[in-house]
Amino acid sequence: MRRWVLEYLWLTPALFIAGLTYSSYLATHQNPAFGGGLFLSMAEQIANQGYRFPRVVPQYTANGVPFAYPPLMFYCLAVLYDVFSVDLFVLTRYLPGLVTIASLIPFYLLSKELLRSPQRAGMASFVFAVTPAFVRWHFSAGGIVRAPAFLFSLAGVYTALRLFKTMSWRWVVPTAVWFTLTALTHPEYTVFLGLSIAVFTVTYARTARGFAYAAIVGICGIVLTVPWWGRIISIYSFENLVSASSTHGGLGGGLGVVVELFLGNPQSTATVSPSPQLYGVILLSLWYAIPIAGVAYLLAERRGFLPIWLLLVGAITGETRFIFVIGSLVTTIFVLDGAVPWITRLIEPVMTRQHTLIAVLLALSVFGANISTLYVSGAINEYEGSNSMPSFIDEHDHSAMQWTQRNVDQSAEFIVIGDAAEWFPYIANRTNLVGPWGVEWESSPVTYEWQYTAYQRISTTTTVEELNRNIALTATTPDYIYVPKGKYTVYGRKYNQRQSFISELQRSGEYRAVYQNREVIIFKRTTNTSVLNGG
Repeated sequence: MRRWVLEYLWLTPALFIAGLTYSSYLATHQNPAFGGGLFLSMAEQIANQGYRFPRVVPQYTANGVPFAYPPLMFYCLAVLYDVFSVDLFVLTRYLPGLVTIASLIPFYLLSKELLRSPQRAGMASFVFAVTPAFVRWHFSAGGIVRAPAFLFSLAGVYTALRLFKTMSWRWVVPTAVWFTLTALTHPEYTVFLGLSIAVFTVTYARTARGFAYAAIVGICGIVLTVPWWGRIISIYSFENLVSASSTHGGLGGGLGVVVELFLGNPQSTATVSPSPQLYGVILLSLWYAIPIAGVAYLLAERRGFLPIWLLLVGAITGETRFIFVIGSLVTTIFVLDGAVPWITRLIEPVMTRQHTLIAVLLALSVFGANISTLYVSGAINEYEGSNSMPSFIDEHDHSAMQWTQRNVDQSAEFIVIGDAAEWFPYIANRTNLVGPWGVEWESSPVTYEWQYTAYQRISTTTTVEELNRNIALTATTPDYIYVPKGKYTVYGRKYNQRQSFISELQRSGEYRAVYQNREVIIFKRTTNTSVLNGG
């Protein structure tokens, strides 16, 4: 018992820094980062339909979007909303971070198994906890689904490693359970877990028995998730599942991400801007350079397991959140086995190896803590100069959407400019005609690309003529236009609304302002401008 407690003490630095990062996130975000309205709409739709599996999620585009997402967390949220009257919007601010921090526990166990040392596992967990990829999509609003998927997938990776290293039957059932839970929560995390299982099978269990265990886990996952994917195929088609895997870069589309990573540009859109943003960008670039050097070091040492696993996951998924699960392990090995001995040889007359190790770990801790707190507080510029982890809505958007819910006819249709569009149907309970959220589950990826492009064009328009032309191209007839007046984001990229555009709308006979506050103005369309402009 005492030994078990002592081993887990090495996890406490990672838990502490993750808690500090979480506190910084809450202190700097009065509203959750990014979007999560679609997920909450799904949960409430389930509750409102008596827990029957809905066919569509209404109000996201004119005809709604297919309800084809893996449903586990939506049913959990529906119970919290329906039975316990939990405010789901508030929950998206608090719960994802807590679940994300909990995911450090299976990561620590995985690290201890691979690095064969609780001390090294503790260091890997700390490195992972301060990596921006750890918090970006898990602390934010969408983490209400992604954070549990992350927890399930990491637990599955650990049990799968134990299964194929020990070849013990007792690890088959927990691996199958975690695989099934992951598959019922989020498809991207299922791919990560599936790839990891394949790598472990080939590395540790290239026998008939090993492949049989892998097949059992896969078959259990497929059979136990039939209620989800079988229903999708019966209601829609197999193409809906395939279409979702080909959007957002698509499976196998991550090679460019890996290439950028190894060219030293993991944040391809990061920009150099005045301090403190410049300071943050430099720190982030240096932090991502460490695992890159680590991969080169391991390959030179002919220790290819982690580099191959990292490159395979990166090339297939293209997601840094998965790449840096392995990258944190690579960083730990590189620092302890490569960097520290090298630095010691350079300064040995001045400092012993033990003193060098302490100095390097202290520098790494301060370095990582700076990065994580700066990142979650939005002090690092990325996305062409936009702040990291922006909130898609603020209190002014809340007021405008609540006014809409109270004062605008239920059948009215809107086009919302900016990323507030993702939250609009959930908070305002009105239809937003143009936006890509959830459209990836349509049967053709062309539909998603069309909505993606249309939304971007409309949200970056600068004149009334251009707005009318872009609306006409969508073949929709919105009743209202929701316009941010100051700073807003489009796919996370920051824009400043032109006052000339607002003034032109106010002077136009085609639009009439019906509501405004300091940051939002809502216009009612007084004529069918799509027809007037040849739509």
